Amino acid sequence: MTNFKKKLAATSLAAVIGFAGLPFLTGTADAARPGFDSKKVGGKVVLTTFADAVRLIPYTTSDSASSRIQGMIFDALLTVDIKGNPIPSLATSYSYDKSKLTYTFKLRKGVKFHDGKLMTADDVVFSYQMYTDPKTINSYVKDFETIKQVKKVDTYTVQIILKEKDPLILTNTFVNAAILPKHQFKNGIKDYNTNNYIHRHPIGTGAFKFKEWKSDERIVVTANKDYWDGRPYMDQVITEVLPDANVETINLLKGDVDFVEALNPQSLSQVSKNKNLKIQPYSIGRFDYVGFNESKAPWNNENFRKGLAYGLDRQSMVSKLYLGKATLASGPMHPLIPQNNPSVKPLPFDLKKAAEYLEKAGYHKKDGKLIGPDGKQLTLEFAYNNGNTIRQKAALLAQQNWGKLGIKVTPRSYEWSIFLDKYKEGKLDCFILGWSGYDANVEHSGFFHSTAMPPQGNNNNRINDPQIDKYLDDYKSEEDRSKRIKIYQAMHKYMADHETLIWTYHPKSNAGMDKDLKNVKISMSTAFFNLQDWYWGVASKRK
Repeated sequence: MTNFKKKLAATSLAAVIGFAGLPFLTGTADAARPGFDSKKVGGKVVLTTFADAVRLIPYTTSDSASSRIQGMIFDALLTVDIKGNPIPSLATSYSYDKSKLTYTFKLRKGVKFHDGKLMTADDVVFSYQMYTDPKTINSYVKDFETIKQVKKVDTYTVQIILKEKDPLILTNTFVNAAILPKHQFKNGIKDYNTNNYIHRHPIGTGAFKFKEWKSDERIVVTANKDYWDGRPYMDQVITEVLPDANVETINLLKGDVDFVEALNPQSLSQVSKNKNLKIQPYSIGRFDYVGFNESKAPWNNENFRKGLAYGLDRQSMVSKLYLGKATLASGPMHPLIPQNNPSVKPLPFDLKKAAEYLEKAGYHKKDGKLIGPDGKQLTLEFAYNNGNTIRQKAALLAQQNWGKLGIKVTPRSYEWSIFLDKYKEGKLDCFILGWSGYDANVEHSGFFHSTAMPPQGNNNNRINDPQIDKYLDDYKSEEDRSKRIKIYQAMHKYMADHETLIWTYHPKSNAGMDKDLKNVKISMSTAFFNLQDWYWGVASKRK
């Protein structure tokens, strides 16, 4: 299953290794996965989400609900193993000519799209054209900025020529850029951007075929029995859209769903007592944060940001909301990746310091109200997405904490698609959100670089800091991995010192599932790392 890039966490972003230029072992289109056992085939698995997908064509979205389904349906030139190392997918091998800055990919022969059409070099060239077109709605366009040209050499050979060296392009782009069927997009970029039928009826080469999408109810995919890497064990994967985390748990306990990606911490005890269920703890590459539009006052004032950061009891979020199943964050780098700077410590909860920084920002307390430069009480709307009970409680905590500083805070929930629209347009006062799906291959330009502001990019917080831009640019161009790690460790400290965002926590997740669901492997990037290899351990569930 392709591990698509950097998913915004609604219910929930890939170090380059040193073998660039060495060929992969060549595979054949009809070869099943190693260890494939036909006796394990059959049945269906029911997953959950409490945010419906937005669109199903890759790179037109940045939310986890959409990316998860896209990863079932599409493949890229490369994929990654469970440690994040690039391995073959639609390309069986590649070579790199450093003097010409050119990658040459040998494509897997005989691969078919779900409608039976053969996948060739024409589809690869077309896909990269869609992702780099000046009019594209690709919100990860920065991942393609070093590409000069993508050209067909022959039916099963493609060359990708770079403008400049890009040590991260293997895991940053080639692993994530899904190959689209050129023949489905008769009007090219217009269809890619706006054809709603295509966005709701995708055709890929992946392990699963799209079958059905009933908005706000469910999305169904079925096994691609002609998959080049051997058909998935499950005949069908159903993703049910449920109202919230509590309803997810109820349905799991009843046996109406088979797998919940991240159980609400408060439900762990109840699930653990159910003899028909099991819990699988795991760490996911993710940071949660309180965000805002940093291009506008008062959020463009560092003292203001620090004031609110000191005034937010984030330790209570960890201990009370997550019941200790999270790590207090000091910045965007997860504690388990080498780019994390262990010397950077989270800001403590300190209302006195909070008031001092707010005063530096031009605010003063009068009659219990925090008065701003305009002579009025500071009022904020704290937004979160519907169904996320932990974020709802975090909003209530912010209301309580910041209320002690004299700020009037109004928690406000939004349906996911509306939340995303307002978030991208910079129309939310502040909000709580997460960025997930990354591992030791993390590369954050698309989220923090000033050139990645909407519409072409995911810097929806409108961060515009030349020093952060320099860290990000240096990181992308540095070929020595140990030096790259030090660059991000320095950036970690800088972003913590300036409280670029209000860092909250790195959740520790617990997946809940039917006890008979077998071979579930979870990476730091995704809970669905090997979905095609999941199977039912009892024959009755394979019918």
